[in-house]
Amino acid sequence: MSSIKKVAVLGASGSLGEAVIPALLQSGFILIIISRPGGRGFTASAEAVATREIAYDDLGGLTAALRGHDALVEIFNPAATVHQRTIVRAALAAGIKHLVTNEFGLDTFHPNISKLPSAQAKVQAQSMLVEELETAKASGKARPLSWTGIFSGVWYDWAIREGKFWVDPTTRTITRFGSGNQKTSISRIALNGEAIVAVLREPERFQNRPAYFASHTVTTNELVALVKETSENPGKPWKITDVPDVEAFRRDALRLWDEDLQKGVEDRLHSRAFTMLSIAALFEENNLFGADYREKQESGWDEGPERLKDRIKQLIEHAGE
Repeated sequence: MSSIKKVAVLGASGSLGEAVIPALLQSGFILIIISRPGGRGFTASAEAVATREIAYDDLGGLTAALRGHDALVEIFNPAATVHQRTIVRAALAAGIKHLVTNEFGLDTFHPNISKLPSAQAKVQAQSMLVEELETAKASGKARPLSWTGIFSGVWYDWAIREGKFWVDPTTRTITRFGSGNQKTSISRIALNGEAIVAVLREPERFQNRPAYFASHTVTTNELVALVKETSENPGKPWKITDVPDVEAFRRDALRLWDEDLQKGVEDRLHSRAFTMLSIAALFEENNLFGADYREKQESGWDEGPERLKDRIKQLIEHAGE
């Protein structure tokens, strides 16, 4: 049985928090949610959850808030990864046993990730974590801190509701990048909470490594067939929009990324360049960035084609509600 009972969560104000916090509470963990001063904070749960406002670069404040907790889960805006060194130092000083790092998207442990500038903030955060753990080990003063990076691919149900998926029910349009035969791993957004619970229940099994979880791995062409099968309407036909050259698309994304850098754009996460680079990574014809999790994902998590069929049908039926 896991020794993890009390869990501190950094962030939780966004859609990911709405999925993760209920899963942790329902699994019996005792929570404290730490948000940055002036942030939106977590408001989605009617259940009583302890909350604190502490700047992520406040070493003393974070250490005090984390003391007495067993695990720390990072689900903040990725821009906050610049504070990873301070966060890790606070976790070490407070005696945190296990850290779930801020991943949940593209595979930032993939050897080709250096070719994707939009992922470098998380790569740098990983380096900070490793450096701090090595320093702590060399000093002999800090208690062991293990970690897990959770990757879940594209959150397809959330993305469809937000109009950010390549299947758009509101316009009945499917965008096909390249051949449409590239396998891409996708997940329900709720799977993120379920994966965190699994890691915290068995931290030794997942310690000090990335862990890959996915509800399904599917191609765009398979989705085209599935969508037409479940929601064909002669009066409202689906339109396929092709973007045939993924490499040219990636070059355009890199150009926009460099232009934003020159302009001093601060919110890179919500920029067009960031979105385009993510899409290019997902649909690279030869899986250059590891968007296909099949050879590395944890066993027992794939939900099968019938579950995907039913879920896509429901999402299309309720689009726009």
